[in-house]
Amino acid sequence: MKTLNIYINYFKKHLNELDLNREPKTLYDPIKYGLGVGGKRFRPALILLLCDFYGGNLDDAIPAALGIELFHNFTLFHDDIMDKAQLRRGKETVVAKYGLNTALLAGDTLFAIAYSMVNKTNEKHLNRILEEFTNTATKVCEGQQLDMDYETQINVTKNDYEKMIYLKTAVLIASSMKIGAIIGNCPANDENLIYDIGISLGLAFQLQDDYFDCFGNENTFGKKIGGDIVDAKKTFLYVSACESINNETERKYFYDLYNNKNIDNEEKIKKIITIYKNLNIDKKTIKQIDYHIMEAKDVIHQLSIDNNKKDLISQVIDDISNRNK
Repeated sequence: MKTLNIYINYFKKHLNELDLNREPKTLYDPIKYGLGVGGKRFRPALILLLCDFYGGNLDDAIPAALGIELFHNFTLFHDDIMDKAQLRRGKETVVAKYGLNTALLAGDTLFAIAYSMVNKTNEKHLNRILEEFTNTATKVCEGQQLDMDYETQINVTKNDYEKMIYLKTAVLIASSMKIGAIIGNCPANDENLIYDIGISLGLAFQLQDDYFDCFGNENTFGKKIGGDIVDAKKTFLYVSACESINNETERKYFYDLYNNKNIDNEEKIKKIITIYKNLNIDKKTIKQIDYHIMEAKDVIHQLSIDNNKKDLISQVIDDISNRNK
């Protein structure tokens, strides 16, 4: 990730300078803890990269980059509350460490700070960036609601699933790239192309999360394997299995097992993963990830930037997609 790391490190410098030494400490210490747990920081880095590639000033993009990263962490705080998650990135979640009420308020505060950061964007681009940020924040929340709704629904289709991850995950990555391009003064046609690239990359990224939940390494993934299975999350693996089981009796067994939240967790995880392997769902998921990566790359050649920068964007997509956590 040599290219992207340049922008990640530049962003981290500004994130570390963010003043969170405020009162009450019982509110801001959990926020600092949550941010300090780590993270890939690739969304703000994409903002900086696209701004730079279109000839913009990196410092002009820092407020939006901070806003996007703080908003992303707000969603993680609340996501962990809703999922009752104990681990994130291999460490205690904010809700596990500080309790429900504090985690809820810490997330709300992060959302407010995120808006204050985005609002510092230079006047030339402020209205457009605020509109993009607000629309994206709304879509992410809509996607999270669908994710929760689907937990209690059995017949979730691939179209349902794709709509959910489009909103929950892909739009934030796409918006990050588009915001960077806007601040860099890119041509209008490139804005839409950049957004399309981000959508495809975001879909692949979420599919990887689904895959790692079943077939990842718990030490590198940073979460307990099988969490989606325990919560009856409707992932790509689930909907693919539903489509792959032709026998009605076997399909009913799978439905009942997956959606049963009263069974022993370890037993449930083991049985579901065995079914996935027997149906080659792991291979089908990897194939779908590769499809979206190629979909993203197929758009790059249409951008108005020079070929060297196009190659670097392609390399960055490979770097983000070739992860193990």
